[in-house]
Amino acid sequence: MGWVNSHDARQFHTMTHSTGASGYSALRALGGEVLLGFKNLFLPAFCRKCGIRILTEANLYFCEDCWATIELVRDPKCPTCGRPHSRRVGFEPIESFVCSECFGQKLWVGRTHAAGLHTGVLRDAIHLLKYRRKRLIAAPLAGLLHDHVLAEMDIESYDALVPVPLHRNRQKERGYNQSELIAEHLTPGRPGVDMLPVLRRAKDTPSFSMLGAQERRSRIRNAFFVIQEEDVKKKKILLVDDVVTTGATTNECARVLRRAGAETVDVITVAVAKRLH
Repeated sequence: MGWVNSHDARQFHTMTHSTGASGYSALRALGGEVLLGFKNLFLPAFCRKCGIRILTEANLYFCEDCWATIELVRDPKCPTCGRPHSRRVGFEPIESFVCSECFGQKLWVGRTHAAGLHTGVLRDAIHLLKYRRKRLIAAPLAGLLHDHVLAEMDIESYDALVPVPLHRNRQKERGYNQSELIAEHLTPGRPGVDMLPVLRRAKDTPSFSMLGAQERRSRIRNAFFVIQEEDVKKKKILLVDDVVTTGATTNECARVLRRAGAETVDVITVAVAKRLH
């Protein structure tokens, strides 16, 4: 809707004189359309991928067609790291099982639930949230979790959502913690599941983007601590992150939470990195 036509104006005038809850709800809906029309006219949004004009507020950064290109994580997959198993011609695994990278390792995470693969549009969207301060993209990213992860798991079986923390220096620079923004969109309507930001980051570690799994695990060791151990004792924790690459960060968070008395720690993440092979 790029402009408000005369029909909409007459309808808006008529509905301002209607009474009752249904009239008020319809009035609000039409008022929202009018406001959206003005926004689209004077503050147009364009898809960051294809450049097409966006005429909805559901996602101000990517059009529906480009958003639909996100590679979702589907079975069969490793329940521990959340990555889908590789598919090869002549060999198609039909059941989920622990992958060779996770098997035999000392892991504190129980299960990892991921919406999509960290590539293409999803990688671009997370980059906007983390490095370009586009905090409104957190809602559609959380929407991926609602549509493709929470629909297949019982989030109410957990006692609390714990976002992976940033060091205070990085959070001050960015203005927010992206994992906490995502977690805030997962709790409404679930009164039995609390947001519990009890983790703190003690070490301001440099970027891990160029490091391998072993180096990441070494550098992240003892980087986190729990500020109120009583809050996590005997609790089933769902750790919230934006992207899991090697799992070193989430595993260290889980280790600290388990040592503080948490009963279980699982992970929910918007994206998970592709396998290297």
